[in-house]
Amino acid sequence: MDTNKKENAHPIFGEVISVYSQDQAIEDGFLVHAGNVGKQKVIFSRNLYSQGYEDQTKRKALIEKGLEFLCHEDPEDSPEMRLRVLEAGKIWVIWNPGEGFTFLTPEDY
Repeated sequence: MDTNKKENAHPIFGEVISVYSQDQAIEDGFLVHAGNVGKQKVIFSRNLYSQGYEDQTKRKALIEKGLEFLCHEDPEDSPEMRLRVLEAGKIWVIWNPGEGFTFLTPEDY
């Protein structure tokens, strides 16, 4: 087997045929880079950002709430990702260590 194909293979789904990076999504306007927490990016989906989170005070309050929720361990956490529901059916935050925090609506997922 080609080692490059092996490196791009998902253990369940198989070979990755396309990758759409976070940077590409920011460039295309689907995501908004809203700042940093340490070296971790804080990203909002455009959909959520346009629901009043252009306002820095409102955005900062949501980020603080998300960070607080992420501090509490959950049995479903993995080393690669933590997901927390901040408002049922409305707002989620996902933390991917090394990549950052993404705030989004469930339909953005």
